[in-house]
Amino acid sequence: MQVLCMGEALIDMLSTKEQDATGATESFKKFAGGAPANVAVAVAKLGGNSGLFGKLGKDQFGEYLYRTLADLGVSTRFTGFSEQGKTALAFVGLDDSGERSFDFYIDNAAHTDLSEADLEPALFAEPRIISFCSGSVSTPGLRKVTENALNQFRDAGSILCLDINLRPAFWDDAALAPKLISETATKVDMIKASHEELVELYGEANVDASIQQWLDSGVSLILVTDGANPVAFYTRDTDGTYPTPKTQVVDTTAAGDAFVGGFLFTLAGEVQDKASFTHWVANFENILASLRFATQCGAIAVSRYGAFDALADKHQIEVLSSKKAGE
Repeated sequence: MQVLCMGEALIDMLSTKEQDATGATESFKKFAGGAPANVAVAVAKLGGNSGLFGKLGKDQFGEYLYRTLADLGVSTRFTGFSEQGKTALAFVGLDDSGERSFDFYIDNAAHTDLSEADLEPALFAEPRIISFCSGSVSTPGLRKVTENALNQFRDAGSILCLDINLRPAFWDDAALAPKLISETATKVDMIKASHEELVELYGEANVDASIQQWLDSGVSLILVTDGANPVAFYTRDTDGTYPTPKTQVVDTTAAGDAFVGGFLFTLAGEVQDKASFTHWVANFENILASLRFATQCGAIAVSRYGAFDALADKHQIEVLSSKKAGE
């Protein structure tokens, strides 16, 4: 089953702090990134079938992203170029523990240039796993196209996965984010969020209530990451946690995307449509096995710099699994 990621591909300009004779200096190195694109690459590098539905700028960065995606095995069948938008840039700073901070340059960004005309029938010709982020509902134009697309994907028997991936800078009005994200969450089959995001959106006291609201609305599976702490999972029948592997953290930029990509890669090999996903998620062991693989993907990603470059292939996961088994 194909994992089709809807949304942005952009350029991460990653800070490289160095010491010289005059003291601390800082430069920035170009990395291909963007959360939906990262998930597509994660699946492809693991050997899965993935694609990116979105737009790039007709500029040197857009051309670089398009070539890189294709070279890594991501289908660009539904990846287009905007006639007026530019490829977005994200300047990424890292603290001593590898945690990141972002400064986005997204005025007139190409990925926001989706329209109804881009919803070609081939997108909905077969069931897929559709992975998208809250950025897809961050502006009025994107909200309209995304709602239309999700309705058609659902009618085609696709599995809808929302990664909240909160980026306030993407929003035309960030005050709308809590309400619109929650409304979108009630229309999908699977949600991934970080605990930090849920607290920022709804407050610590309301996290559990938000999760329960989404489950009551029909969401089948919710995954909540919390840095190095165990991943929490929730279904309408059960809940639990799964530990994350210990690793040396240098850059958390692609951590969540590697996790989502790993989880969806395993899921894509075991389901065929939404109906089979409903049966799959009812088996506790299926969730645990996918979490085992996904957390290994995340552990490898945080031990490396960048986004696409940090994502693991299947051989690297096998090596990590062998090491864990031998401990």
